[in-house]
Amino acid sequence: MARPLLRSSTFRLTLLYICLFSTSVSILFGFFYWSTLGFLSVQVDEALDIEVKGLEERYEVDGLNGLSRLIQERIKEQPPSASTIYLLTNSGYNRIVGNLNRWPSGQKDDAGFIDFVLEDTRFSPSPVIPARGREFELSSGYRLLVARGNKDLQSFRKRIVWTLGWGLGIMVLLSLIGSILMNRGMLKRIDSITATSESIVSGKLSQRIPTRGTGDDFDRLAEHLNHMLDQLESSLENVRRISDNIAHDLKTPLTRLRNRLETLHSKHFDSNEDLELATREADGLLATFNALLRIARIETDAKTEGFDLVNLSAVLDDVVELYEPLAEEKNQSIIITENKQSYVFGDQHLLFQAIANLLDNAVKYTPVDGEIRAFLKLDNQNVTIGISDSGPGIPENLRDKVLQRFYRLDSSRNQVGNGLGLSMVAAVCKLHSTQLCLTDAHPGLTISFTLPLSPMALGAKTETDNRTPVTP
Repeated sequence: MARPLLRSSTFRLTLLYICLFSTSVSILFGFFYWSTLGFLSVQVDEALDIEVKGLEERYEVDGLNGLSRLIQERIKEQPPSASTIYLLTNSGYNRIVGNLNRWPSGQKDDAGFIDFVLEDTRFSPSPVIPARGREFELSSGYRLLVARGNKDLQSFRKRIVWTLGWGLGIMVLLSLIGSILMNRGMLKRIDSITATSESIVSGKLSQRIPTRGTGDDFDRLAEHLNHMLDQLESSLENVRRISDNIAHDLKTPLTRLRNRLETLHSKHFDSNEDLELATREADGLLATFNALLRIARIETDAKTEGFDLVNLSAVLDDVVELYEPLAEEKNQSIIITENKQSYVFGDQHLLFQAIANLLDNAVKYTPVDGEIRAFLKLDNQNVTIGISDSGPGIPENLRDKVLQRFYRLDSSRNQVGNGLGLSMVAAVCKLHSTQLCLTDAHPGLTISFTLPLSPMALGAKTETDNRTPVTP
């Protein structure tokens, strides 16, 4: 489930939205943090300015003694939790009065403010507290420092950062959880559409995409697709019906024509050459229509009711035995290189016809004195059956086309045939949920297909002597 979820376009769009939203929220939080702390810092600086101006006015009225008494009074009056710092020194920075032992070290800015740190001796160990003060030089060289500890401001800053950080993290986590839950529901709907599409591709044209009756986008899409599938099924059914009707309608007069030609051929011995050619043409047309009807039945039914346990080794022996006389006419040899007993679940007659078509093509395109190899190999839980010839082969770029109906290579136009043999084999393979594999035989061509071994094969007996041959 994790891999389809990560590959989901909806999940990726959701992640992109989360990233954009998180970036926007981070920028908003940053502005809030900057504006809030900036406002508090301005408030502190203004309070320090007011404090310094008040002390300066007292100094101008009462002199140094009056200023000293006022500083001592304010130090005594402020509660223990207060963090206001006073320090009055002479020109040599020697302490006169105040609650700070010495002048702090720190860089003064243009406005006269200085940032420094001090130790709170009320606790052990003494914590370091950041402070910000306003320095002012009085007449006669006296220096005045009024400062406030930034412990509360620093705590407030940490609290803001902690709150914003956890808020952003929780938001991203909840967004991811919501995205996963939302995408799982969407993936289930998409999987149902995909499963239905695969069933339709496999030949079950009556399948339709399920709907939930919610009227959402997926239901609307499913309804439109189902309507389209209804139209396609109806059109395909009409085409198949018309094709079957044409084939049946033409098969009957062709059969009559062939019988009449046969009758004329038996009566007129002097001019039987033209009649014999006409009879062959009628046979070719009948074979073509019979092949079309077989392929249509296989593709239309696409059912496995006729499937049973099939001894594939026996089927291969029967096909080779049937075509050996035809191969001997061209002085060809059919060799079974490997034939292990194997049982599959399938349609015995269709498998016989498919193997026979492959062997018929091999005999047809293998040159005189050539060699044809048939094999049946076991591999784990599968069995592969194939035919190799020593003919001209098929170019790789045309191997898919030769499986189409009536497609024939230019080099095989002079050969007897209708271009339906491999199409019928491909239809049988599709019915058995497998595919034809065409590879080079160096020289020639190897055509094979693979079937799963039947679980019943473990208990099946190889009674090759008592088997009944299958006829095409």
